[in-house]
Amino acid sequence: MNISDTLIIGGGPAGLYASFYAGLRGMSVQLIDHHSELGGKLNIYPEKIIWDIGGIPPQPAEDIKQQMITQAKTFHPEIHVSTTCQSVIRHADHFETVTDRGSFYSRTLIIASGRGIFTPVRLNVEGAEAYELTNLHYTVKRLERFKGRHVLISGAGNTAVDWADALSEVAASVTMVYRSEEMKGHEAMIAALHKKDNIQMCAQCEIDTLHPNAAGDAIASVKLNNGLSLDVDDVLVSHGYESNCEFLTSLEGDIRYNDHQMIKTHDVADTPVPGIYACGDQIVYDGKVRLIAGCFTEAAQAANHAKTFIKTDAPEDGMVSSHNDIFKEKNKALIRKMH
Repeated sequence: MNISDTLIIGGGPAGLYASFYAGLRGMSVQLIDHHSELGGKLNIYPEKIIWDIGGIPPQPAEDIKQQMITQAKTFHPEIHVSTTCQSVIRHADHFETVTDRGSFYSRTLIIASGRGIFTPVRLNVEGAEAYELTNLHYTVKRLERFKGRHVLISGAGNTAVDWADALSEVAASVTMVYRSEEMKGHEAMIAALHKKDNIQMCAQCEIDTLHPNAAGDAIASVKLNNGLSLDVDDVLVSHGYESNCEFLTSLEGDIRYNDHQMIKTHDVADTPVPGIYACGDQIVYDGKVRLIAGCFTEAAQAANHAKTFIKTDAPEDGMVSSHNDIFKEKNKALIRKMH
């Protein structure tokens, strides 16, 4: 039976950085993720430009994801994608994580599940699923796909606002339809949308009916519940995501959750169960900052606490990379490449 020092559940930004930092601290690492590719929610908007990671130049989410994956693999963790966690069993000296691909064993556990298996909330309109292979979308993989087209966005949260801003640069027009009186995204982004000539807003309404084209294989127009009809080339739905963290039910009674099944931690990453730590979107604590950059500190804390749980006399913190012999040869190679 292979027992790793830590098992990380989730391969988004928090889990990837936890993998790197646990390796930096000399721990053997296993990482599992339900999805077929690593990166978590970065896979939802690969072309979105990320600005708010300190010291990192603005760049597409896909590029940042690939850099995070490369970093996560620095110390050769054992990675398993398309692996769904079903339950966690506590044994006397280790944890057993049961998945649909068998059990994994570890001395500690780091939960970085990003609020679970996320799937987009589907459009609740009769016949909508028939157009999902043509012009009804739940994510934006490539902006170029919408060049010169008339796009309707259903939704008004941060993701919808971001999509509207990005699509306005390539689409002929963008119409935002939402039930609330006001959009719920960041103020600065909303203000920017109102300044764009090719973006229209339809507040306090929603999609009522989808009308097909002559061939019946794509949406040609949309009727709203206020009676307005709009010709469209594409419909983009941004109604949020449903998350599934069923494996956490096996820890009920031991771990505290809020109303959204987010783990309430203390000391940033600690749960009430010795040996189980958590980081990223799955956790909540006073003062938490919900940025990609914020999860890095949480992931490092989780790895540090896992290390001292396994080896009580280990230093509480890992050595910074500039003082760590682990990177001596890697630094030489990088310097040679620069020159």
